[in-house]
Amino acid sequence: MTDPTDIVISADSHVLEPKDLWTRALGPKYGEGVPRYIEGYGGDPGLYFFTGRHALKVGSSRDTDQVERYQKLETAGRDPAVRLGIMDVERVHAEVLNASWAMLTTSILDAALRRDCARVFNDYLVEYCAAAKKRLIGVALVPIEDVDWALLEIERVAAQGIAGVMVPLRPMEGAKPYRDPRYDRVWASLAEKHLPVTLHSGTGWVADPSTHYNDIQTVPRAFIEFFNEAAPVLAEDFIFGGILDRSPTLQLYLVEFDASWLPIFRYRAERIEKYPGLAPLKKPAGRFLAENVHVGFINDPLAAKLRAEIGVDRMMWGSDFPHPPCPYPNIRERLDTEILAGVPADERRKLVADNVRALYRIEV
Repeated sequence: MTDPTDIVISADSHVLEPKDLWTRALGPKYGEGVPRYIEGYGGDPGLYFFTGRHALKVGSSRDTDQVERYQKLETAGRDPAVRLGIMDVERVHAEVLNASWAMLTTSILDAALRRDCARVFNDYLVEYCAAAKKRLIGVALVPIEDVDWALLEIERVAAQGIAGVMVPLRPMEGAKPYRDPRYDRVWASLAEKHLPVTLHSGTGWVADPSTHYNDIQTVPRAFIEFFNEAAPVLAEDFIFGGILDRSPTLQLYLVEFDASWLPIFRYRAERIEKYPGLAPLKKPAGRFLAENVHVGFINDPLAAKLRAEIGVDRMMWGSDFPHPPCPYPNIRERLDTEILAGVPADERRKLVADNVRALYRIEV
C-alpha cells in the first residue's frame, strides 16, 4: 500500500509522440502540410520536426556521452509500460503528462489542421494514459480560437478521463486576445469541470530558441523572451483582462517558466492596480495569485529559497521526464540533496505531492 506521506508526483512530465502520429492520421487529408519529421533543413543535416512554420532539430542539445540514458528516456516517453517500470524504480507515484512535439503544432497557420492535430494528439494521450489511469494523468491540448469546436473537444476529452487542458499561451496572431468575452464560455466550462488550464512555454508567439540555429546571435534575446512570455499574458488577460473576475474558480498552471519570478510579478501587479483608468478588480491582484495561479519548477535554483515569497501552496515540482534536462536517474536523491535540500518535510510534501494531488484530484 502506498504511504500518502511519502509519495512523489511529477506535476510536469511529457509523452513523446510517435514519429508518424500526424502523417498516419492526417496525411491522406493534408498531404505534406502535416507536422512531420524530416531529414535535413535549411542546408543543415540531422533530423528535424517540421510544422510548416518552425523546424526544431531533434536531439540538438544532447551530450554524446549520455546516449544510453537518452535511449531509455525516449523509449519511456513512447511506451507507458517502460515508463511505469522506471517510475516504480524511482519511486514516483504519478506523473501529469503534457505534449512534447504537439505543442509546436499550435503555431500552424491553417486553423483546421491545427485543430485536427490537437485532436489526434488527444486521442493518442488518452490511449497512453489508459495503461494506468491513476498514475498517468493526461493534459489535453485544445486551441480555443474556434470556441464551439473547443467546447466540444473539452467535453470529449473530459469524458475520457483527461484531468487538465493545455491552451496555447497566446491565441494565433490576428485572433482576439484571451480576455475577449467570446472565450468566456471556454473558461467557464473548464472551471465547471474542474479542469486546470496549463499555460506551457513553447506554445506562444516566441519561437523556441532551438529554432534559431541559423542565426545564433538571436538566441540570447530569444531565450530571455521565451521564458518571460507568460507574465504579460497572466497580467493583461487573466488578471486585468477580467477572465478570473468572470470565472473566479478557474485554476491556472504556468509550466516551465520556473517559479522564482512570481514575487516580483506580484509587486508589479499591485502597482498596476493603482494605474488610473483600469477597470477595478473584484479582488486584489495578489489574491488571484494566491487562489487561482500555480507555478511549476524543475531545477529553478531559487524556487526553494524563495518558497515563502512565492507561496508554498502554489508551487508544484515537475521532473520534465523524459526530456533530457530531467533529473533522471536518482530522482528522489536529487530532490533531497539538490532541488529541495533543506526544505522541511511538511513543505516538501506540498511541493512534490499534496499541491498537485489537490489540483488534479489524483487518488493515492
